[in-house]
Amino acid sequence: MKFVNAKSAAEALSALSAAGGKGMLIAGGTDVMVDIEAGKHNPEMLVDVTAAKDMLGIRIEGDEIVIGAATTLTDISTNPIIKKYYPSLSKGSGVVGSHLIRNLGTLTGNVVTAQPAADAAMAVAPLDPTFVILSADGTTTTKKMGEMYAGFGKSTLDTSKELVKEIRLAIPADDEKASFVRLELRKSLSLPMLNCAAMAKVVDGKVVWARITMAPVGVGPVRATQAEEWLAGKELSLENMAEAGRMALLDAKPRSNPLRGSKEYREHALPILVRRALEGIAKQLGLPYEA
Repeated sequence: MKFVNAKSAAEALSALSAAGGKGMLIAGGTDVMVDIEAGKHNPEMLVDVTAAKDMLGIRIEGDEIVIGAATTLTDISTNPIIKKYYPSLSKGSGVVGSHLIRNLGTLTGNVVTAQPAADAAMAVAPLDPTFVILSADGTTTTKKMGEMYAGFGKSTLDTSKELVKEIRLAIPADDEKASFVRLELRKSLSLPMLNCAAMAKVVDGKVVWARITMAPVGVGPVRATQAEEWLAGKELSLENMAEAGRMALLDAKPRSNPLRGSKEYREHALPILVRRALEGIAKQLGLPYEA
């Protein structure tokens, strides 16, 4: 197998083009290398982008936060820009696997591997991220979160000829806050039993809009659209947050897992997690509520 250590996105795409569809892009490789060992992939070339300078780092550009696609989860979780504007993303990125995994893995990889309960992917989902995608044929396109998932463990991104160069997030207004919560096995490094993230704009105590995502209850982070619509125009009170949690079940299709809980347990716990995610927003906004 040939290995290419690309120094830029353009160099990575050139190598993928030369491989004629038999190459594969990797960053941290924490999932890809395991899959190759298991025989799920058999590339003739691996193109590593961890040294691609134009795919690294976090910066503010205009009214957006730009996260290079090869930026590690550790760098995201500890970055002062992320901590200031989106502490929920810092938290979600900081609970993926172990320190070693976070030192190698990326937020982009957490999305592209398309595991439904991936914590960093869940944390970024309600922030309405835009993924900037470059192709070997020279085209540049963008995708939103829901457009990145083709199925369970399947991405719409073809890493034999495409790459995500960066992720863009709008800088939130003062009345816009986000949160992230997870339900996990004690001292476990595996995927959570459930996780949930939310973001909302709240003016004078009332919800203008809300985005609530939850997993694993479908393909990728699933939006609780009926709960979101119901919350709009209502006060972010404990009663309304609890009702939104119950309504989230209308868009959720949890399945039983022998290691991480039964369908019935997840249906019981999910409304509580959604409520707690919304409580996290209320707390950041300084709204009065009784937990």
